[in-house]
Amino acid sequence: MAHRNLEFQVTFEDFRFLQGYMARRVYAKNKAAHTRALFGVVLCAVFLALAIIVNLYPGVAVGFLGARYPLSVLLAIILCLCAAIIALLPAVRLRLASLRMQVSDNGPILGPTRLVLEEDGLIFDRALVTSKYRYAALQPVELSKNAVIVPIDNGIGLIIPNTAFTTEAVRYEFVADLAKRIEESWKA
Repeated sequence: MAHRNLEFQVTFEDFRFLQGYMARRVYAKNKAAHTRALFGVVLCAVFLALAIIVNLYPGVAVGFLGARYPLSVLLAIILCLCAAIIALLPAVRLRLASLRMQVSDNGPILGPTRLVLEEDGLIFDRALVTSKYRYAALQPVELSKNAVIVPIDNGIGLIIPNTAFTTEAVRYEFVADLAKRIEESWKA
């Protein structure tokens, strides 16, 4: 079997297309949740519009729930605003679940990982994929909630969880070594 080598330039437009394609793919697998969220957002807008109308024309809410003038208008506005918040709950649930929709436990991103520091880069070895990142491609190492974060670009990075290290001293030693390697690669 003949192997083909490809060389190409990935542009921002390619990346934008990929993100849009993957978003449509996630949407197609979760249409019901997206439909409920959209319906909730529309319903929220309706309740907000009702609250504005009641505020502009208080006469429409006089006697609401059997209350007298100032109280009935305030109750109507409060009820509309509470209903608007409740209507957004499906959208909030969808937003919180959206990251889980993008990755699966048995996929190439999650699961057992072996990390190898080589002379020219960092290797992340997982069951389905092995990735090598040259030190020059990495940004300064960061610590957050005891996890080591290795940014690759503005919104993309690698995480080495706290559980990878036996002690805090080992974690700090690793971070110092990795930071030194990254810094040296920039000077070269």
